[in-house]
Amino acid sequence: MNILGLNHGEYNSSAALVIDGKLVAAAPEERFSRKKKTKEFPLESIRFCLESQGLQFHDVDCIAQAWNPTANWCKFNPLISGTRIRREDYFYSLGDNLYRLSDRTPGDWVSMNFDQETGLPTIYYVQHHRTHSALAFFQSPFDEAAILTCDWRGELESTTLGVGRGCELETLQSQWMPHSMGMFYAAYTELLGYRPHNDEWKVMAISAYDVDCSEMLSKIRQTYRLVDDGNVELDSTYYKGAILDQPGIYTEKLRDLLGGRSGVAGDEPDEWSMKIARAMQTASEEIAAHFLTHLHAKTGLDQVVLGGGFFMNCVINGKVTQMSPFKDVYVSFAPDDLGNSIGAALYVAHCLKNEPRVKEPVSSYLGPMFSDEEISSSLKRRGIKARKMDQPEQEVARILASGEIVAMFQGRMEFGERALGHRSILADPRVEDMKHRINAMIKYREAYRPFAPAILASKVSDYFEVSEEFSSDFMEKVVLVREQHRSSLPAITHVDGSARVQTVRQEHSPDFYRLIEAFEKETNLPILLNTSFNLNGEPIVLSPDDALNSFFNSGLTHLALGSYLIQK
Repeated sequence: MNILGLNHGEYNSSAALVIDGKLVAAAPEERFSRKKKTKEFPLESIRFCLESQGLQFHDVDCIAQAWNPTANWCKFNPLISGTRIRREDYFYSLGDNLYRLSDRTPGDWVSMNFDQETGLPTIYYVQHHRTHSALAFFQSPFDEAAILTCDWRGELESTTLGVGRGCELETLQSQWMPHSMGMFYAAYTELLGYRPHNDEWKVMAISAYDVDCSEMLSKIRQTYRLVDDGNVELDSTYYKGAILDQPGIYTEKLRDLLGGRSGVAGDEPDEWSMKIARAMQTASEEIAAHFLTHLHAKTGLDQVVLGGGFFMNCVINGKVTQMSPFKDVYVSFAPDDLGNSIGAALYVAHCLKNEPRVKEPVSSYLGPMFSDEEISSSLKRRGIKARKMDQPEQEVARILASGEIVAMFQGRMEFGERALGHRSILADPRVEDMKHRINAMIKYREAYRPFAPAILASKVSDYFEVSEEFSSDFMEKVVLVREQHRSSLPAITHVDGSARVQTVRQEHSPDFYRLIEAFEKETNLPILLNTSFNLNGEPIVLSPDDALNSFFNSGLTHLALGSYLIQK
């Protein structure tokens, strides 16, 4: 069965294709349109997914959309259903009116069936948080696991606690707006002068500074209450993000509580910003621990999977087994809304069509790839001189070992916000001023934001304070660098001694694995600095032309484009 998953209208439209229960292709629309975080319908992503498997649209058996409009039938809507203006509103108003004759219990999904002559397959509209749960659980290695999802909001929900078993998902409890951890974090992002929904990771980076935030933390704790049933209640006199007809997310009361000012984001945060960020991150961790502890007591399971944009917070992800009774945690490569196209397709495949799960190593390399012939054609068309490398990994490793920075373009494009070696900028993490050089060349971002290490998975416990079994294949967890290595790895060690680690495995990315192996032979270090290949404000590159555009519009001097090396 061919199932096409869609996410659009939310942040970062995307499409995914699941065939016989297996995820075979997926891509964000922004990579094609070059419009970062676009909400546009993912037409080009759909075309890629189908063409990558030699399919046409008429080969699609059903479509899974990651949003369920009927979730709002829980309460009668007189504006739409009581005074219908357009006949198109029948799609919503008919069911809403009919529910007045029965108990209002909308399901987790609804389908729209078409006459076969229309050429349109059945469309399943799947509830937002079920798609988060489906991606988190069905991509995990667990046959059974507790599930926690947190974000700003779905149709109504903001947090859910559940459990996954085999091909089934069960929601145990949920919490609705305005009690939202996504809104909570976004409010402080906005307060500090950054863009909510976009710059939360900047605030997370600032939270690592060692400042005394005890007074700020005490004040922030006044704005919410942990409830015995495992929920959290936000005081709406401090947070107004749920009020759609008012600008802003926080109120003057919150601003006055924390110092009577709003931040102006700059290249370097001041002490007030550091205290706010650190206190809010600490509060977020305490609330997450509250959710997790209650979920563990409710399920009695040792494994937990996490979904929703709140779990783009790698610091929290790295502390789950320390802050809760859970012994093992899984976070996918796209826990945010971008991944909901995949989650919707997996939900329909397993929960509705009863297709068995495919137990294979999970990979985020799901996007387009380009052959050396296609790359050569781009180079010739643009009149660019390049040299074909006989041993690409060894040659690139030697350039990196000499202290140079290399833009890497190889294999299938990664899905998600993080480049994982296929559309990356790579460098030697031992070089003292490497962060500054990369920022000056291409990234143009704040100096306080750290870069990430990519390490051979078998060596991770040698350099980081984790066990030998530790996994962070998608750069989803922050952990501490072992103290004896912090001074020798300045380019990837954050101010608090931490790093957002990517564990690289041969079965996931053999080319990237061989490159790090080759670098280790040159330097005795199995680690590379890895950051995404894009100009600041632009999506990660997709095609050879994108890579060449970014290369020539930046200060980069080395580009490994497939087997070709381009140098300025």
